[in-house]
Amino acid sequence: MADGLFYLDTREPHIVSNVAIVTMTTTAKAMYPAAAFPTLGGGYFSRPGKAIKISASMLFTLPATPGNLSFNVLWGTGADANGTNLLTGTPVAATNATKRAYLECTVRCITTGTSGSLQAWYVCYFDVGLVASPNFIYFAPSGALAAAVTADTTAANIISVQPLQSGTAGTVQVDDLRVEALN
Repeated sequence: MADGLFYLDTREPHIVSNVAIVTMTTTAKAMYPAAAFPTLGGGYFSRPGKAIKISASMLFTLPATPGNLSFNVLWGTGADANGTNLLTGTPVAATNATKRAYLECTVRCITTGTSGSLQAWYVCYFDVGLVASPNFIYFAPSGALAAAVTADTTAANIISVQPLQSGTAGTVQVDDLRVEALN
């Protein structure tokens, strides 16, 4: 007997080739185009508890003095630094390297409506040598779960995970993006 109509559903479109290389800056940059993200429509977050998971496999190329890396999670159009910032990740000291990373981000609806609320968290696995710390797994937030952020859950927006870099500009290229509807 099922508990109800709860499911996990991988959403289209599926990336079949690498997206364009993005040069990072101190401003959040869209690392995948809005066209690569499924159309959620204005009613996706129609009930509390509804969630979405974004998984991204990335190649970073960082020059000498790369500074720090971090990610923002935005609810908006998918353009650079656009929308409601749901989460600002803790900066991680980066190193001069060309290495991979894998990120999983979950956004959950807490309340619905034009003044609804969304809550976000992520974990990023950096290839050893891409970050200066021997700890290559980073959670955001790193402590207690961040408070839900007021957001218009009726808007036809997307979740855009966007990197920032504080030092000499490097690049990031997404080669796999999966978006899963969670219940």
